[in-house]
Amino acid sequence: MTSTDVYLSAVVPAFNEAQRIANTLKRLRDYLAASCFSYEILVVLDGPTDSTRDVLRSLSAEIHHVRIIDRVVNRGKGFTVREGMLEARGQIRLFTDADNSTDIAHFDQMKTLFDEGCDLVIASRNPKDVAGARQTVSQPWYKRSIGKLGNLLVQRVAVPGIWDT
Repeated sequence: MTSTDVYLSAVVPAFNEAQRIANTLKRLRDYLAASCFSYEILVVLDGPTDSTRDVLRSLSAEIHHVRIIDRVVNRGKGFTVREGMLEARGQIRLFTDADNSTDIAHFDQMKTLFDEGCDLVIASRNPKDVAGARQTVSQPWYKRSIGKLGNLLVQRVAVPGIWDT
């Protein structure tokens, strides 16, 4: 496939996701295979130290349209997402977590906005942004706490009034 052939690229950053990535990729496959547009799934490995690579190898015959960028050095999520977005071939590029915390079916609502001419759509799992929004897979309490603390610090120092940084 060339870049003009791909409508949607789903970029999935992955660090030590052996326990979760199979279900997420199967869900992406099921949704995207039923769609009427061309797609690719781009998994960007961020130097995993678990069996994530083995899981991906075992899924290779089962899930099509998957490309893997296998980086052996851990560079962090931001670097990994950026790398995937730059390597993606799709006209539309979607980033989703390997734990499927936001289901791919939400793309139906996003696609409408792209079809209307929007260049960028930012989805939210927080009901402060969209009535009825929710997180499919809840994060552990300590990650939520650290995230809230970091968010408060960034708000105070850099972007007062922006609640979700």
